[in-house]
Amino acid sequence: MSFSYDKALGLMEQAHANSRFAHAYLIIGPPGSGKEALAMRMMEMANPPANGVPATSLNEFRSSTTAVIGPESKSRRIKVEAIRAIEHTLQMAAPEGVTKFAVIKDADCMGQEAENAFLKTLEEPPASSRLLLLTSRPEMLLDTILSRCIRVALTGHSGPAKVSDTTAAFLESLRKHTLSGKGGVSGALGLMARFSGILKEEKALIAKHFEDEQKAEAAMYRQTTEGDYLKRREEYFKAITEAEYLESRNRLIEYLVMWFGDALRLHALPNGEQATQSLDLPAYSDATGKLAANYSIDQLTERINAVEELRSNLSTNVFEALALEVGFIRAFA
Repeated sequence: MSFSYDKALGLMEQAHANSRFAHAYLIIGPPGSGKEALAMRMMEMANPPANGVPATSLNEFRSSTTAVIGPESKSRRIKVEAIRAIEHTLQMAAPEGVTKFAVIKDADCMGQEAENAFLKTLEEPPASSRLLLLTSRPEMLLDTILSRCIRVALTGHSGPAKVSDTTAAFLESLRKHTLSGKGGVSGALGLMARFSGILKEEKALIAKHFEDEQKAEAAMYRQTTEGDYLKRREEYFKAITEAEYLESRNRLIEYLVMWFGDALRLHALPNGEQATQSLDLPAYSDATGKLAANYSIDQLTERINAVEELRSNLSTNVFEALALEVGFIRAFA
């Protein structure tokens, strides 16, 4: 059975109130269903934020008592070294009353070695610890992992997509580009430059966040950890920085798909209230409505295909700038 995000959150609040939190949850759902948001709220139930302000990103939870991992580098795989890092976090002592957490984003990206390593932690979880696995493809996981987790299946998102400040800035550029009627190669390259600039800013923020986290961890464990642990953690932080950047890039590309998808919806149901209610980005319906008026369904579909091909190309070793240039020209020129 699948639940809406609000229903699933209510069930988790009830479980926590009755002291019935399981030691491992498998949170399943398509992109946009609220998997990360549910994981964040569950962690805040166990460890209320000191300032009372709910977190807006899983990155904010990373600490000596909470590990958050996901696919690393262009391979989009979760390596066994990341699982070892989880084990280390969960084995460390935590302040009284604090629950330790390990969150695995896109858990289906674990390779066989990583899955087998994680299975040991899943079978014998350290005291006062909880494991949260997030995935849209549970069928890719070992049956032995699936059988040891409580499943929480979420339905797809309903209503408008949540838009960050960074995404809103790019969508505003898309709106201006569309409403101005400026087309051709120069207009497409202008959009690409804005897209690349936002990504550059995102990457700098991500790098700064993990640099600070690495320094704090090194200061904490330098005198108590033997061997090459800190060196391996340095490599881990490099990999996770790249992975977070790729995730940010993929999120931004997903909004391009939503953009043209909204135009398709408005094309099918012009000027209808039902169409507006079904939009992912209703705040930009003036621009996507213009796209619907100016282009046929086939032309809009071609643009969505161009964005999907761009996403596919970026998952390879292609030169990023060249892939973006070609993709934006095909989608917007």
